[in-house]
Amino acid sequence: MKKERYYVNDISNISGLTRRTIQYYDNEGVLKPAGRDENNRRFYTVKELRILEQITFYRNLGFSLKQIKEEINYNDQEESLLDVLSKQEIYLYSQLEETQGKIDAVTTSKRLIEMGYSPPWDLLSKIMMGINKVDISIWSNYPFSEDQLTIFKDVFDSQQLVFSFYNTFRKLSIKAVSYKGAGVPVDSSLAFELAEEWIDMVEKVTKGKSEVTNAFLQVDKHREKWNKGEKDLLDEAEPYLEDILKSYYEGRKD
Repeated sequence: MKKERYYVNDISNISGLTRRTIQYYDNEGVLKPAGRDENNRRFYTVKELRILEQITFYRNLGFSLKQIKEEINYNDQEESLLDVLSKQEIYLYSQLEETQGKIDAVTTSKRLIEMGYSPPWDLLSKIMMGINKVDISIWSNYPFSEDQLTIFKDVFDSQQLVFSFYNTFRKLSIKAVSYKGAGVPVDSSLAFELAEEWIDMVEKVTKGKSEVTNAFLQVDKHREKWNKGEKDLLDEAEPYLEDILKSYYEGRKD
């Protein structure tokens, strides 16, 4: 049978945490005891053990006690837990995207140097500073219309596909900004490679469907609702992208 009460020593033995850590969690208001016994000793129940499992899990993911206290599932409800885990998943994806953005900037800079260009360090630093402040969780609360939600749910049938598109979109935008700042001619082979990558991305996500294209264009019209870093990046990249695409299509006619 499960014990009805667990004391600090019990919790320490079960979890592998020190008594000091458990007491610290109590002092910080993250893991409160269920009560005190007749000898004024703190005791815990199975509910607190489950909470401690969550705390340990989140700590291993790198979250602070403040974050854990805000998000911990104290009510032991599945809906609440799913909501918490969804938020943490998005947070981790944000960290991943931030790292990937830095990798894309490094890879693009290497490519420019290999092709004989000097990377626009100041411009890249400015752009990367903005990207580092991007909170992609805002897209979870973005005011999509019912039609847009229906279309995007059909296009992106998993969260992984959403982040894959986001990653490609941002990577190509970083390339465009870098190429523009480095003075890469819009009719060069390097620029045409970028044009082909952009066209491929658009074709894969829209599948040639006008309703999908229009849904993306509607979101694009409201950049004021985007993260500032995302908006600044595309504002900087867009003129160059338009020029290389124009040059690319004109070149194909010749």
